[in-house]
Amino acid sequence: MIQGIGARFAPVVTVNVGGTLFTTALSTLRRFPDSLLGSMFSGRHQILRDKEEHPFIDVDPTLFRYVLEYLRTEAIPPEDLALDMYKMASYFSIEPLQERLLLVPTVAKMMVKELNCNRFRHYSETKHRVIKLAIESAALDPSYSGIVNVLVRLSICERNFVDTRSTEHKCVRESADIQKVEDEEFSDGSIYDEQFVHCLERDLTEIGFTIKLSFSVCIAGCPYAVAKITIQF
Repeated sequence: MIQGIGARFAPVVTVNVGGTLFTTALSTLRRFPDSLLGSMFSGRHQILRDKEEHPFIDVDPTLFRYVLEYLRTEAIPPEDLALDMYKMASYFSIEPLQERLLLVPTVAKMMVKELNCNRFRHYSETKHRVIKLAIESAALDPSYSGIVNVLVRLSICERNFVDTRSTEHKCVRESADIQKVEDEEFSDGSIYDEQFVHCLERDLTEIGFTIKLSFSVCIAGCPYAVAKITIQF
């Protein structure tokens, strides 16, 4: 059931959060007017209600408990919940809680990784495609190793450390499973394209994959290289 715009709330409100009832002061929910909760309980918007007419919020009640405690007392949730609570604070647009949680090392590390990788366009899509291609490759390999070749452009510094003795006299573009549409599309000033692959390597390693990364270049002076990403399943 959806309550219409302009509805009034009692000074004390019982809220159904993912099937668990919480009772709190209306002023607590409205503490930050620009937050999602502040907006929901402002009376300006329609809200969802359960069959008992309680306002309904479809989130994890275990985490919401800490959101409510912060609104009441500014208490910071346990450090082992910091990552999940940062996402919850972001969902509810509670900026003061987000700022406090950024001081927790695990949250700060996550933000650094996301900001680093998200500089590259289509990063998430490419990561998912690499995993899917690696699964398909590993399914055909007795050792369950999935190999995906990603076309990149190496920096001069990086090319100095690539062994070209075993490479053939042909453009490595031909062996790439994933190619960039245009060089400029994945370039970012002084950020070289191999950093895109290093982001993939770190990201996949952190979520539990066993990764081996190597580069192949052609010896004809071509600016391209293939990053061979091997995932062991």
